[in-house]
Amino acid sequence: MKNHPVALLMMTILIRPRLAAAFVQQNAPSYASTRPLRSSSSSHSRIRMVASASAYNLSATEDSDGRTEEKELLHPDDFGPIPYPKHLSPSSAMTFKECPQSFLFQYLYKIRQPTNQILAKGSMCHSALEHIFDLDPDERTLENLGNLLRVEWAENRLEDEYSFLFEKETERGSIQRDIEAEREWGQSALQLLENYYQSEDPRTIRRPNPHKREVWVNAKLTVDPNLGVTSRKNSVTTTATTTEPETFKVRGIIDRIDIVRESSRKIALKVIDYKTGKAPNLKYSPAMNQKIFQEKFYQLKIYALLMREKNEAAANKKEDTMDLRYLKLHFLNSDEGRAKPWEMDLGATQEIRDEELQNVHRDLSQIWTDIRALVDTQDPTAFLPCNRSFCFCHECRGRFYPGTVSERLLSD
Repeated sequence: MKNHPVALLMMTILIRPRLAAAFVQQNAPSYASTRPLRSSSSSHSRIRMVASASAYNLSATEDSDGRTEEKELLHPDDFGPIPYPKHLSPSSAMTFKECPQSFLFQYLYKIRQPTNQILAKGSMCHSALEHIFDLDPDERTLENLGNLLRVEWAENRLEDEYSFLFEKETERGSIQRDIEAEREWGQSALQLLENYYQSEDPRTIRRPNPHKREVWVNAKLTVDPNLGVTSRKNSVTTTATTTEPETFKVRGIIDRIDIVRESSRKIALKVIDYKTGKAPNLKYSPAMNQKIFQEKFYQLKIYALLMREKNEAAANKKEDTMDLRYLKLHFLNSDEGRAKPWEMDLGATQEIRDEELQNVHRDLSQIWTDIRALVDTQDPTAFLPCNRSFCFCHECRGRFYPGTVSERLLSD
């Protein structure tokens, strides 16, 4: 692999971009017919091959006339009646809690928030961490982990979703790619993977782990949380009814699930989520630190609730299931510049775990009810913006005619 021209290019793409660009010009004809990565079925192939289009345009300058295109203002009527959401996800639920207006823009009007360098870095690192486990344990080296990121980026860097991230305007008004900024971005992504490697050596992860990777989970939750499987009230209800309870769908994707053998020789599941952002600095009062800790695990608790609901349905069908007990947030960065894994035990018994997850069910039910109440008004100004300066609502609100969406902050 090391002597293959494409592999050599991948070793330099994020480290020595000018050398990589020269390499492409000299060697592109020799591998111009290399087939795209996505047609490959293994990570060995992902490391060895690169889509020729991505490689050949490594140092290409984007054509541009330097003119700024003015966009027409939007009006809520352009989107028709405000629709009810088809489902919730951990991210959409958290978006609504933090900023109803951003939820309106992103999940009901379907105005996509443009990606940025931080989100792109997260996507690339997640892909590398997923595919490293396609390799045999002895091949899960830090070098191969970095190569997986390099290949994933080489394949996607010129796609519409990412191509604009490192563009800059020249003195003549044309647009060209900022290779140095891209290199620095790539180095920071590789550093996150090195941080991960120092905290967990993937060569030591042996079968049956990872049990699952990048797995979708979904369940229909009852609008009345007292009718859910985690409710004690549901377990003692004896009233016969032929009416199906009202439900709503929640779904999400889990980075990784491992099997844990407990000291009692019982087997339980652990949900693992990679976070490329910094771990929060728990430097406040014990009560505040605990609040931060619990909030950060909100997403994983939703996954745990969905799996609990699915497992209950499987148990009713007399299918074998494993209890989910443990949650792990694997932060790849911190103020100290290293990875910081956070772990949570939902409880030793199912009753304890259900009590914790019932709170999550109750919260999601309230979010769903509040969303439907706002949609019922058919009034875009009912979805209030937040006061967080970085929120998408502030950028997107300026695209609408003044007064057609709310400008009153959520905290007012």
